[in-house]
Amino acid sequence: MKKMLLVVIIFMILISGVSENSDFTLLDYFSGQYSAYTSVDSGEESVDLGFCYINSAPVKENVVGESMVINNLEVGSALSALNARVVKTEYLDTGATVIYAYTNLISQDVNIDNEKVNLQIAHYGDYSVIGWPLILGSF
Repeated sequence: MKKMLLVVIIFMILISGVSENSDFTLLDYFSGQYSAYTSVDSGEESVDLGFCYINSAPVKENVVGESMVINNLEVGSALSALNARVVKTEYLDTGATVIYAYTNLISQDVNIDNEKVNLQIAHYGDYSVIGWPLILGSF
């Protein structure tokens, strides 16, 4: 049943015409415990990173990253839904798998090992955290 729901959601997103210029949010693709990270300009040479927990819709202003805790995430389906290609995969001693990926849906990116990355997934058992451009909180 969950797979069917995911397929329906992906189909709805595809036919709605998501464009690269739209404001990307993980909430358009997944449901879970959502967090947004915002920047606050503290002067000419510094920026403070703040945390903002939101239950429904993200604050669009000054958002520099998002993350979402998702139980039972099917990583392959999530990467497909976001049309993302895997750039790098790490296997941690804790048993967690960390995937760095790139998608054209997100305009902001960082460089990891000289590759553009704008999506990170940390997966451990039934527990996953997905974030863009990286997971800015803990996982």
